[in-house]
Amino acid sequence: LRKVSAGFNPVDFWAGQTGGFWDFTDPANLFADTSLTTPATLDAAGGVLGVADLTGNGTKLTQTSGYTNAFTMRSGYCESYVGGLQTAFLSPTSAFTSIILVRPSSVTTTQALVDSDYGTSNRVSQNIIFDSSSVMETYIFGHTPPAIYMPSPTLVASTDYYASVAAADNTVPDMRIGGITYANTGGNTNTGASFPVAIGAAWAGTNTYPGINPFSGRIYCAAWINKKCTSQEIQDIGNYMNSLAGTSATV
Repeated sequence: LRKVSAGFNPVDFWAGQTGGFWDFTDPANLFADTSLTTPATLDAAGGVLGVADLTGNGTKLTQTSGYTNAFTMRSGYCESYVGGLQTAFLSPTSAFTSIILVRPSSVTTTQALVDSDYGTSNRVSQNIIFDSSSVMETYIFGHTPPAIYMPSPTLVASTDYYASVAAADNTVPDMRIGGITYANTGGNTNTGASFPVAIGAAWAGTNTYPGINPFSGRIYCAAWINKKCTSQEIQDIGNYMNSLAGTSATV
């Protein structure tokens, strides 16, 4: 029985906004083709090439040129080793919230979870990254560091984590993981650009980007919206994701 938390609905929450909400736990949302016409097959390696958007905006995720592998549909989640899916280009925006619910198989390599990098001149965020030092980071690509790192505690493999990164117009992001928000204290500001959102890999037209590997592990749910969500909204989305996935990650 799939339990959905009361009081949150992606269609209502995303009304008038850009972005999407993607549930990797439900086979009804997972497809073996980019047109979303052929259902994905359980345990078919790399067999998920499209994921439906639950917001009503039609912001589907699809395999694109360069992503040589996508995700494998398992019972209750998708699994990624070398792969990524991305949206079409979205409208320019400088405020955003990226959110993901995952279980990493490794936390000792740098891995992209959610990425909307569109090159050095547009200053769009590398949203959510597992850093090789077993913490999380976020930063604005192509500009002088520092990246923003969670100072502690270190993350553990094979553990469910709910993570978010949120920024208002022209401010560096706030990062939240394990129920703790690390407010922005450095890094660069974010300015609007047109870009795709990639899930499970860096967006650069390929599976990998220098120094950043694709995500390895379970993906349950992911979301992106063109506004800075409040702490309560981020927790509401996390509770909703946990209810879909049957997980109990701290939000």
